[in-house]
Amino acid sequence: MAPQDLTRPTDVPVDVPGPVTLRPIADADRAFVLELNRESVHFLAPMDDVHLTRLLGWATFAEIAEQDGERVGFVLLFASGSAYDGLNYAWFSERYDDFLYLDRIVIAAAHRRAGHASAIYDLVEQRHARIALEVNIVPPNDASLAFHRGRGYGRAGERASDDGTHVVEMMIRELPGL
Repeated sequence: MAPQDLTRPTDVPVDVPGPVTLRPIADADRAFVLELNRESVHFLAPMDDVHLTRLLGWATFAEIAEQDGERVGFVLLFASGSAYDGLNYAWFSERYDDFLYLDRIVIAAAHRRAGHASAIYDLVEQRHARIALEVNIVPPNDASLAFHRGRGYGRAGERASDDGTHVVEMMIRELPGL
């Protein structure tokens, strides 16, 4: 039996996905953002169209993540000094003068576990020396906690909801050289 030729002809295209890019959320993206948020609401605060409008007005960065022209997720970030009224954001504001708060990052279910979140974080982490965020520990979001710890985010504290049904670990990553 002759050995198989395992080389690929150079004229056959390779289907390698392009990089993840970020662009501002447009009006045409609103339904997509609301649907993704609804699908992951057990880890996020609920959001309707009125609340989304307020968040977009306060956000420093409100962006759609795309790969090869397809929407794969979204991210909302608030700089210190924003009018954003989130309680977790307020916790960081009381303790830090300068930070970029990652309120939420959501990846569409069909695109999870493909490196999109890491690619978005790579882009976000180029924007500020101190990134602040929180991760649910009650109810637990173990995958998110492991992901953030693996990226170098450390514990800055803990905050419980008024009714005690939710507890979040407050996390910070100090990025040298920015």
